[in-house]
Amino acid sequence: MKSCPVCKASYPGRPPRCPVDGSPLTDDGSDLLGGRVVAGRYRLIERSGTGPTADVYRALDVRTGAVVAARVPISAASKRPSARQRFADQVRAFRKAFPHDMLVPVLDVAENAVAGQSVVVTEFLNAPALPQVLASGPVPLVDALAAAEQIAGLLQHLHARDVLARDLRAGAVFLPTANGHGAHVRVSIDALALGPTCPPDPIPAADSTEGLHVGYLSPERIRGEGGAAPSDLYAFGALLFELVTGRAAFAGTPSEVVRQHLDAPPPVLRQVSPSMPSSLERLIPRASPRSPASARRPPTSPPSCASAPRCEADGTARGAVVSRAPCPNPSPRASPRWPPRPPSPSTPAPTGSAPAAST
Repeated sequence: MKSCPVCKASYPGRPPRCPVDGSPLTDDGSDLLGGRVVAGRYRLIERSGTGPTADVYRALDVRTGAVVAARVPISAASKRPSARQRFADQVRAFRKAFPHDMLVPVLDVAENAVAGQSVVVTEFLNAPALPQVLASGPVPLVDALAAAEQIAGLLQHLHARDVLARDLRAGAVFLPTANGHGAHVRVSIDALALGPTCPPDPIPAADSTEGLHVGYLSPERIRGEGGAAPSDLYAFGALLFELVTGRAAFAGTPSEVVRQHLDAPPPVLRQVSPSMPSSLERLIPRASPRSPASARRPPTSPPSCASAPRCEADGTARGAVVSRAPCPNPSPRASPRWPPRPPSPSTPAPTGSAPAAST
């Protein structure tokens, strides 16, 4: 199995380059744990993916016969205190955010299961992660916008509970096969972190970006200022661009991508894909300006953020007629404008916490 050093996606088919950002893939090494039973219960069958802090195994619960996913800390990462803390925080963040039907459920935490480290057992998804979907090209526009609307709703749910999507990225998003009303998106536990803020990243903007998903890092995190809800919105803008174009917003080596986040203007969507709705082209730059205090990057994202471009795209994307549920059309007085209009010079930019949301 190989993985991308920029987006951290895993590719069991071993292609030479990441199909999303074009980076050369690196070998993850041999599978040393396949066949091992951990915690006397979970037989690790094969490694199905890898992330910055853990390898993910398809495993068998020998007590129930159920197929599950076992997240085993990577040995190199488990030696770093920050990585161990992050791994533990993901479970605590999940417990604060649960229930939500987009979150992949945690079934068990096996303490001291492998080399003194805990193994997190979750539901196993028979669905591809977004990088595998994008390997065949961009997601059809209507489905991409429906997925973005779901992710935006999840962000509001998390922020209202002081949980962050610190590592929101394509590799943490799973897109099951679409039905008549679009795919039901799932998000893995390793995207989560305790909020309302998270500590600064250990090596921002350096050539060594181990453990960081540089394709989605906000400028303030790169500068070592830590993360908060606006940082999640920046990652959401990068993910939305990737969903609808099939390519990363910025390409290059990890250090080159970091520099582009700091210095390059946001990519212009219609230069990549001229047929995109104008409302979508306006949405992405507003989610990803350089400063989180900018009036254009709101503190959180209500679920309706992708509704306007989705309604504009419905039935016209790629010339296809798509059958799906009616698009929401909220009253202007019933729901806030998103993105908000820039405040007047005498009005300070909004800095409040995220509004509450129901599941």
